[in-house]
Amino acid sequence: MYELFVLGELMTGEKHGYMLQEVLKNAVGLGRKISSGTLYPLLMRMMEKGWIRLREVEETKGGRTKKIYEITHSGQDRFQQLMAEPFDMVIDAEAQGTLRFKMVYFQYVKKEVRLACLKQYLHILEQNLEHVSQFESFLNTEKPEPEKQRVQLLRVFDFRKRLGEVELHWIKEEIERVQAQQD
Repeated sequence: MYELFVLGELMTGEKHGYMLQEVLKNAVGLGRKISSGTLYPLLMRMMEKGWIRLREVEETKGGRTKKIYEITHSGQDRFQQLMAEPFDMVIDAEAQGTLRFKMVYFQYVKKEVRLACLKQYLHILEQNLEHVSQFESFLNTEKPEPEKQRVQLLRVFDFRKRLGEVELHWIKEEIERVQAQQD
């Protein structure tokens, strides 16, 4: 996921490491942080693979050098590959984060890649909603004990269904919007 983010951000233009870290910190939300100890080794691995290159420029204040990262042609190819790569069929925080990153960078891929991504995610959401509904039905018909736990579990499943329905509706609208776009 972070590899996709770095390449996607560099598709928008060159950036220094601190800027990548700040944008990523805001992109992943309050619950997740990316440390320098995670980002900079990732940048090094990506340079070794030839996906990005480093350019050092001298800053005018303080005489320090600024490390600027830019994407290579090989990195652009890798970015396209990651954008077209299917999700795992389990909807989890990783899949949701990957979808959100992909959507941010949709302008850099073809319409069919955008639609494939959205449709696959729609399928995952539909499967998840079906699973929740089936388990909810089981709890209502079999009424396993203890009663208090069953009732609370039903509340949690109601919450998951409502969130899933909202997300499903939004993804369907987004698919329609992308289908109507010129490529």
